Amino acid sequence: MHKLRLLLAANLISTVGTGVTSYLIIWLLIDQLNQAVLYGILTMVTMILVFFASPYLGSLVDRHSRKNVFLNLEITGVFMLVAFLIFFDISTVLNIILVVLLIFYNTAYDSIKYPALSALTQEMFNEEEYSKVNSSLEVQGQAALMISSGLAAFMIGQISTTLILVMNVFTFISASILIYKLPYRRSSEVEEQSKAIKKESYWENFRASLQYLSQRKILFIILLTTFVPSIVIIVANYLDPIFIYDFLNEGPSVIGTANIFYAVGAISAGFIAYQMSKKLPEIQGVILFMVVFAISIITIFLVPHSLTFIAASFFWGNSNAAIRVFRKSYMFHHVDNAYMGRVNSLFNAFKLLGQVALIGTLTLTVVPMGQSNYGYFILFIIVIVSLFVTSYLFLKKSQHKNEKKNVSI
Repeated sequence: MHKLRLLLAANLISTVGTGVTSYLIIWLLIDQLNQAVLYGILTMVTMILVFFASPYLGSLVDRHSRKNVFLNLEITGVFMLVAFLIFFDISTVLNIILVVLLIFYNTAYDSIKYPALSALTQEMFNEEEYSKVNSSLEVQGQAALMISSGLAAFMIGQISTTLILVMNVFTFISASILIYKLPYRRSSEVEEQSKAIKKESYWENFRASLQYLSQRKILFIILLTTFVPSIVIIVANYLDPIFIYDFLNEGPSVIGTANIFYAVGAISAGFIAYQMSKKLPEIQGVILFMVVFAISIITIFLVPHSLTFIAASFFWGNSNAAIRVFRKSYMFHHVDNAYMGRVNSLFNAFKLLGQVALIGTLTLTVVPMGQSNYGYFILFIIVIVSLFVTSYLFLKKSQHKNEKKNVSI
């Protein structure tokens, strides 16, 4: 499919560009400008802002053409980086201000892009293509992460900041051209829905999305529980270094090797999930990989060893990515396109809240006690609870469907 290739190419280039930029600005702020404390403050501030801005950002995606939202993000990125190039190195204070602005842009970019990309994908492709498209996007996303990490490691600190920024400007320009060429045309139904949304305030848009989900309680809870593995992965990114360095007394090589295994597992999941989706309903696929995810976590607690951790990282990457593919396809089939931006943003806010709550809990309990391995046990319990809830609701929904069929017969 020509439009899928264009979408994958545009997303690959833009993800690599923003990935390298994010590594660069963190390095500039901490290493070059000696602002580690400011970086910590900014991290918390941006998380709080994204949480409270989520209703607005989701409505923004649903009010406008998703292609134009995606395109405008890339064009804004070009102007941001060009301004950075012009004013950088005039003074230290100005450098700090520029880096802070770029961090806020990167945060806004990610918070808007992914709901917009989901809504755009759902709108552009047919239902029978959802699994293939989501699997392809998952493989592309993981590949982009590996490429941007490799480029950042190779370039940052080795070549001039100016040259890196110029290269990133060209990635934004290239992505903009590819997005512009996407064969996208809004249906009359989506256009009418967009006009209706614009007549209401952003707060009314948000309330409408809450009402939409409250009328679909099973859908809401299933989506909420299937987001748990992605929350756990972020929390594990905080817990892993503490576990490796302080509990196992191992070095950075273990983390590096585990990250490679995680990436390989995640990339392979795109291919595996697509093949399995041909025979397996989405929620059954989610349940299967949640079991794999849970086993991987408890194995680290039961057998705390560097080799166990590395092996578990492969299955984390594989199961988390597969769950994401199945969950996206399930959302595409069950969430109306007019609400896709707001629903995605709402769940992103819940994810953020869950991450903060879990990291705070671990920071105040197992970490100060030097028992970081128990952190994995806590994460396992959370995954198991969400797995049981998902399984129960799936069985309940299936039973309800069977009863309807029997009545009709």
